[in-house]
Amino acid sequence: MKIFILFLMPFCLLAQSKKDIRKNGVKGITEVVVEYENGKEVSHNDVSKKFDKEGEVILEVNYDKNGALKDKTTTKFNKDGDKIEELISDASGKQISHFIYKYNADGEKSEEIKYDAKNAIISRSVYVINGKGLKTEKKTYDAKGKLIQTKKYIYEF
Repeated sequence: MKIFILFLMPFCLLAQSKKDIRKNGVKGITEVVVEYENGKEVSHNDVSKKFDKEGEVILEVNYDKNGALKDKTTTKFNKDGDKIEELISDASGKQISHFIYKYNADGEKSEEIKYDAKNAIISRSVYVINGKGLKTEKKTYDAKGKLIQTKKYIYEF
């Protein structure tokens, strides 16, 4: 197994597209921060990402400035490449939050459910899609089903 450590500057963070990741067979990347303190280089891991064969991030591990594990996000995708589940856990592996994503027959995201650390629903968002396949609204409900927010999407053509 080959491991590459990539030193990134802030302007390079978005340089790698899924297409490039896929084309080059990249399985993972670690971003290392190098800071200069009192004339000395001090480096630590910032984030580590693992990719599936389609170039999607399936595991993201974040570190604090001392290089200690801060949190971890595991993501699952369906056969169409749509994100269907996201699990965020703390350094000890304990669940912080959990998201489930659902899609309609046209592959448009139709629902998003957010759970807390004990898998109790925090909120549920439902997307309204028009005949052109564009989102027109996002309605968010609390754990009891009470509407708490509506976001409207207004397009210019």
